Amino acid sequence: METDSVINLLSELVCNISIKDAPLITKEAFEEQKAKLNEYEKEIQVAIFRHAVLLSSPQYYNDIISSYSRVLSHLENCLTEALPDTSGEGSFTVSLQQHTLSAVQRLKLFIDNRFFHTSGTPDSDKPLTREKLKLNIAVSVIATLMSAFVRSGEHVSIKQETAIMRFAVQLFSSKQADEIAFKSFQNHYRMPERAAIAKSIEILKGMIQWLREI
Repeated sequence: METDSVINLLSELVCNISIKDAPLITKEAFEEQKAKLNEYEKEIQVAIFRHAVLLSSPQYYNDIISSYSRVLSHLENCLTEALPDTSGEGSFTVSLQQHTLSAVQRLKLFIDNRFFHTSGTPDSDKPLTREKLKLNIAVSVIATLMSAFVRSGEHVSIKQETAIMRFAVQLFSSKQADEIAFKSFQNHYRMPERAAIAKSIEILKGMIQWLREI
């Protein structure tokens, strides 16, 4: 299957999930769509790799790979915006949106890790996934600490908040989960919970104490 065709299929599926009038109401329907999405994800990886290894021109190679990355970034933004602002039980449709968002993020990592480098050709020895830094704290605390770092001074431009949140989601995993959902991180970042604030203050006090003793 051609790469463009596969990405078009994923785009259609994402749009269908995002705007469908009749939400999924049964677990069976959810599992069916989830299985279909998993198949698309595998086909996209295979098709992109097959396409990339046939590209002889470094410039054309970089242009093609960049275009795939842009498509997936757009899909990620659309899905993120389509998700509800609050977490909760949700519906099977919301669950499928979250699963689709995770699939799109994995595909972005697949492209970033395997194809974005300076040699101009794919590196077959490069790992498919980036190892995440496991933190022994909750997602809410990670997000609160990051929010405090960005918003407490002029260390980082406030205009880069979204990029910083995406970086944190891609780089870290929490004690509860290996994959951090962007929407969940974003909610905790923008509206820190009292418990997360208290834990963050405890961590920061420990850091201050350590710095004073060195």
